[in-house]
Amino acid sequence: MMSNKRDLVIAKRISQLTGLPISTPFLRQFSALFEGPIRFQAHQDLWKMGDRKGYLWYIEDGYGFDRILLEDGTKMLNGMTEPGIFVCDENSLLWGGVAKTDSVLYTPGTAYRISHKEWKDFVINNEAMRNVLLHINSHFVQMRKLRLLKMKMMDKVEYWKYIQDRFPGIEKFCSQTEIARYFGVSKSTMHRIMKTA
Repeated sequence: MMSNKRDLVIAKRISQLTGLPISTPFLRQFSALFEGPIRFQAHQDLWKMGDRKGYLWYIEDGYGFDRILLEDGTKMLNGMTEPGIFVCDENSLLWGGVAKTDSVLYTPGTAYRISHKEWKDFVINNEAMRNVLLHINSHFVQMRKLRLLKMKMMDKVEYWKYIQDRFPGIEKFCSQTEIARYFGVSKSTMHRIMKTA
């Protein structure tokens, strides 16, 4: 089977996440469904709140953030985008509904994407892929647990320094209110944390 860069990029990352050989046929089939590479300028949207067409994105290069719309109409920092991760609006990808989040790359970047329909059809028709997703999802659940533990156990100033090191410029892209909500503290407490760091 002939391979192109797109196939190798996606298949290689899934191989790293699962331990499956990069040559696994269904990984190559899945990879071939991705569009890309798609180049982004700094501060360009991956998706916006209310978008009706959902995608699963693989980020090869670039850093950014996504924010979620809360019930009171305000936004909260929801997650951080970095190379090597798959990102999506879960509402649009899982249910085909409108996006409840937005996502912006704040640096130039490169990404690949697969549409909600292609994603859903492939997963429905491929038992091996469904099993892989269970493995990948358990990995991300553990990552989220680790993030919550760090937020709970680490000193807030130290955690803010960790976040700044991992995502330089976060305070230029996200409002102090959004960051405070991500940390689970008031805006005034977040202001003190930032000044102390």
